[in-house]
Amino acid sequence: MERKKGDLVLSWQKKPVGIYLGDYSYYSFKDSRVCSWGQTSLREKGFKALFYTESSLSGADLSGAYLYDVDLTGADLEDADLAEAYLTRANLTGANLRNADLRNADLDDANLRGANLTGAKLTRADLRGAYLRGAYLTVANLKDVILTRANLSGANLKGADLRGADLSDANLYNTNLSGANLSGANLPDADLRSADLRSADLSGANLEGANLTNSKYNIYTVWPQGFKP
Repeated sequence: MERKKGDLVLSWQKKPVGIYLGDYSYYSFKDSRVCSWGQTSLREKGFKALFYTESSLSGADLSGAYLYDVDLTGADLEDADLAEAYLTRANLTGANLRNADLRNADLDDANLRGANLTGAKLTRADLRGAYLRGAYLTVANLKDVILTRANLSGANLKGADLRGADLSDANLYNTNLSGANLSGANLPDADLRSADLRSADLSGANLEGANLTNSKYNIYTVWPQGFKP
């Protein structure tokens, strides 16, 4: 039965955990402290209940929200505004982040395994230590993004704009980087120092000026035509 605004929201144990407020696209949680380590206020619990029971966060305004350690596994965040949101250690496994705005967001050590980031705006986002294995970042805007030590093994970054991105020490094993832009082009050159590029597909990628010092590759690494590492 379709829920209506004002209905009680029940947990899987059939206990009331909150009041249904309707689709998240109608509400703004800008700058809200949604999940903060150690906080136990009723308001905090209310936000958590809504996050864990709402079926979709598509189009939600969560810009600047404090979402430390939040569990948003499989959440629908398509077109959501998460600019400057604090998502350190957030669990976004399998989340739908298509076209989401994550510019300047803090995603340190976030789990984005299998997340769909197609078309996401990630300019200057901080993804240090993030787990992005198997994530989809096709044609994503990754300009100036910090991906130091990030695990991008098997991720799809086909055609991604990585100008000025910091990929030093990143795990790019078997990653699809075909057609990606890793050049400077009015931005600092992409930093791939000590990155693991074994079996990565870089066919058609723009590597002009990219820093590949101490990067690791093997006979299965596919380089752009005419490029010699």
